[in-house]
Amino acid sequence: MKNKIREAGAIPILVHMLSLDDLVCISSLGVLRNLSFGKNNHLNRIAIQDAHGITLLVQLLNTTESFEIQELVTGVFWNLSSSDTLKLPILKQALEALVKNIIIPLSGWKETQGLPFDQTGYNANISWTTVFRNATGCLKNLSSAGLEGRTLLRLNHGLVDSLLWTVRSAQGKNDVDNKAVENAVCILRNLSYRLEAEVAPEVKYGAGEDWRSRGLGGGQFRRKTPDEGKKKKKGKGREVNVTPLPDHTAGVGLLWQTGVVRVYLDLLLECSNPETLEGAAGALQNLTACS
Repeated sequence: MKNKIREAGAIPILVHMLSLDDLVCISSLGVLRNLSFGKNNHLNRIAIQDAHGITLLVQLLNTTESFEIQELVTGVFWNLSSSDTLKLPILKQALEALVKNIIIPLSGWKETQGLPFDQTGYNANISWTTVFRNATGCLKNLSSAGLEGRTLLRLNHGLVDSLLWTVRSAQGKNDVDNKAVENAVCILRNLSYRLEAEVAPEVKYGAGEDWRSRGLGGGQFRRKTPDEGKKKKKGKGREVNVTPLPDHTAGVGLLWQTGVVRVYLDLLLECSNPETLEGAAGALQNLTACS
């Protein structure tokens, strides 16, 4: 039946209806969500994109105040993100709207609240809603979109912070095994993959650092104390300069701070969701692959 509806030319009409009043929009979104669900409905998902569905879904996220519309839009995005060919288009068009309108506000994270893995300062404002589950599920799929996808996600303002805040806020509570926490941990695991090789030196060392003159490239996740100078390479007569890797208090740099290891270890101790456990162990594996 789903294929017959697509073949009848219904999808462009349904996408157009997203720009009408809320009741019509809600009905159309419900149909699009159903049409895009399931591993055998890739052609339906492509048809939604071809009808400029991603653009209109983003417009809805940026303008609606309806929880029901948010739930349906994020559900459609979660379904669309299961098709590999749609992952980068969704990232490029919808990532900012998903993070700004859903992930950050529903996670309860605010920039004034400090490091997301600190033991203090957590609030009870996190929203374990279907909308939050859908949005994190979509980003979990998108985080497997290769190097370009990981780069877009890593550099998005507030995403890593709010995901870590979500995980840390759930620990020690009954929420630790829920689907949104699982999604958040799996995103963090994927963003930690090949972290040392893929993060640019400007991000690791800062624009003002002298890493250029030291000839440093994508690796060398080494840290030194401020009073350290030059180190002699063992068995060699020459001296090697080592640029310190500074502490990061926000953004992608949080992925390699020592505090994040505690977050993953605590999950391994208290969580019973096998997907979350695999994600936490995978994140630690990715970190230990760095020098």
